[in-house]
Amino acid sequence: MKNYEQPKIRQPKIKELTENKIDSYFERCEFEGKKLPYLTARGFSSSGNASSECLGVDGRRHEYLSDLERRFGITLSYLTNVSSVKTQYPILNVQATIDVATELNIPHPRFAPKSGQVKDANKGYQAAVMTTDFYFQYADVLTDELKKIAVSIKYDEDIIIHDGVDLVVGRTRDKLEIERTYWTEVRSAEYRLITSSHWSVNPTFVKNIDTARRFRDLDIPDGILKSSRIFFLEALQRPRRYRLNDLIAVVSQRSVISLEKTYAIFWYLVWHKELHVDLFRPLYDASFVFAPKGEYVWAW
Repeated sequence: MKNYEQPKIRQPKIKELTENKIDSYFERCEFEGKKLPYLTARGFSSSGNASSECLGVDGRRHEYLSDLERRFGITLSYLTNVSSVKTQYPILNVQATIDVATELNIPHPRFAPKSGQVKDANKGYQAAVMTTDFYFQYADVLTDELKKIAVSIKYDEDIIIHDGVDLVVGRTRDKLEIERTYWTEVRSAEYRLITSSHWSVNPTFVKNIDTARRFRDLDIPDGILKSSRIFFLEALQRPRRYRLNDLIAVVSQRSVISLEKTYAIFWYLVWHKELHVDLFRPLYDASFVFAPKGEYVWAW
């Protein structure tokens, strides 16, 4: 929302320290030979929920600053049409985001130099480089056209004001508005805000596919996979409802394969979308396995 009726807000300046941070980032990218996340979990270790991991065949390191971001990252790795996922993607054109903030008349993110000897020219607040949580490519399910999208991830309570005006919540909403306007109006790009109520970050769903991805690269002959899939499907079509450990035992006995290998095959088939079960219900050993409530594309 543009605050035209409010007095004009004084925006932070782009000073030497901001430029040094950008130069340092370019040096890191050049050294690694690829685009890197601008922020790292190591820098936010005190928060307790920051983490990092490698996902995908490109070996790109993903940096998550919250558990919610990690859940979304795992879901993206499961979706069939998503590729080239980048996390903590920097908007290095700082002047552009300052211009957006000025137009919206909301304060641009800023930082103060650490205490110590600081040049007079660098004293006071500096304009900070803004980042977007995720920036990735996906193939349109209807046209196969490759598209790119910027996505911000936030907990519902970070953007919804329940009682009165909360300063922290207000600042989060301001930053999101700058991001949205930059991507959609300056870059003419697709942008979306995902909150903790979205299906893609559902804790049960993510826990299930996080388990499944551990078995995504099994070295098992195709014949065994095909026959096991048939046995699983036949068992799930029976009137009787099986708990996961019972289902594994039934298929293990029919296929004359160990329980451990049958368990691995179950999750392999789930990951590769060859065995459809309800992933929004817990799939622990003693949990009942249900058929999905509908047909899902599993694509962005």
